[in-house]
Amino acid sequence: MSTNRFPTLPEPSLVTPDFEGDLASLKERYFKKTGYYPTVNDPETVHLEAIAYSKNEVVDEINYESKQNLLAFAKGDRLEHLGALVGAGERLGESAASTVIELTFTAGHAGLVIPMGYQVKAVDDETIFECMTDYIVDAGDANLLANFECQTPGESGNGFIAGQISTIVDTSIAEVESATNVTTSQGGAQEEDDDRYAYRIWLAPSGWSSCGPYDAYEYFALSASSAIGSVSIWTPEPNDISISAILLDGSLPEQPIIDAIYAQCSGKTRVPQGDRVTVVAPGGVDGTATIALQVFNDYAALGKTIVDTATKLVNDELLKWRTTHGKDIVVQDLETICKNIEGVYYAAVTITDSDGNVIDKKKSISKQERANITLTSVTHTVIDELSSNNFQ
Repeated sequence: MSTNRFPTLPEPSLVTPDFEGDLASLKERYFKKTGYYPTVNDPETVHLEAIAYSKNEVVDEINYESKQNLLAFAKGDRLEHLGALVGAGERLGESAASTVIELTFTAGHAGLVIPMGYQVKAVDDETIFECMTDYIVDAGDANLLANFECQTPGESGNGFIAGQISTIVDTSIAEVESATNVTTSQGGAQEEDDDRYAYRIWLAPSGWSSCGPYDAYEYFALSASSAIGSVSIWTPEPNDISISAILLDGSLPEQPIIDAIYAQCSGKTRVPQGDRVTVVAPGGVDGTATIALQVFNDYAALGKTIVDTATKLVNDELLKWRTTHGKDIVVQDLETICKNIEGVYYAAVTITDSDGNVIDKKKSISKQERANITLTSVTHTVIDELSSNNFQ
């Protein structure tokens, strides 16, 4: 079982599997007892091989169970017990999508309260968003921006663009004239996976410090929502702490998730008294990528399939760039992905930033930034050369 959590650590082995050695030992013991040494085709050999195989299965199980006590390898419930040892808390469950909804009130109203749980339905006539807290509306106020959260946790509440959440479910408050979301709903995510939870467990001891180390802020910010994929911390001025977060889908957090980060990174027990915390958006490079593929002649009929494969693989890689602070733009990485597709002779990738400048080979991205590159086109031409797989 391999792991990418701590790639520089050697993989431990409590007991070394040795099928051939165990089989030889069994044959020697059989010889001492019977005076006959089993050969390859003897039925005794088949029986002894089964015993040796069973023993090595047990060895594999011992090694697996032993690794479940190590953060680099633990999975499922075992990982949660390791989290309990360092006070990392439980694995984050599914998070619900959230959005900002503008409520508009009738003219001349005498004041009212929008209660927590006040509901507005999305355009699909199924997904319901609920107000996350009580809001006091003063007399005469024309509108209110309020944080709402999807009633159903998970990814189903994501992606409703502005104006698509507007049907008032509770009509008992007559002063509410209309409701409509002004931000795209986001932040709905599945339960925290093993690798992300293991990373938070690794960061957790930093949270014990009262000095405000970067790792502690990263741990607390990641704990705000399972939808957060990457967090970066820096200090622009003494005592000023900037926190930048990127969600798993590559989007930047709107106000409800920003508020959750502030809640995790504020208060007497978590933030040194002199620290001023600000949640900011990452800077970085916005741009587009185009890809021109050359395909071997004997793969001409598979041109569309090759283009579709390249599009998917490159978009997957660009999502990693988009969701990670400080990941450099390396043009060759995308070219290599395309070149490794069967049937591709050559791949030319062009990345252009938002100012129209072509990025030559690579561009460094700081921990305060991200590479936000969008793939706009993948084309292909067929060359005369045949691939090495062709036997004509």
